[in-house]
Amino acid sequence: MFDSTIIVGLIVALGQLAKSYMEHKYIPALSLVLGVIAGLFLIPADTIQTGIVNGLMAGLSACGLYDVSKSIHVE
Repeated sequence: MFDSTIIVGLIVALGQLAKSYMEHKYIPALSLVLGVIAGLFLIPADTIQTGIVNGLMAGLSACGLYDVSKSIHVE
């Protein structure tokens, strides 16, 4: 249905939005949960297990992308 790169960008954006409503230490867990949900419902997969693994990869990619962007940001 959607490309994985779009899903990762969407998870990063939702994580940034959630930062104003929850503590920063819960953002990676939220990214993983959103990734699994996206893997089950939005990313095409043959089995449920494949959907979960694809979602975990999307959530972890979103966490890594957020961490890299945080370390590059110069104040």
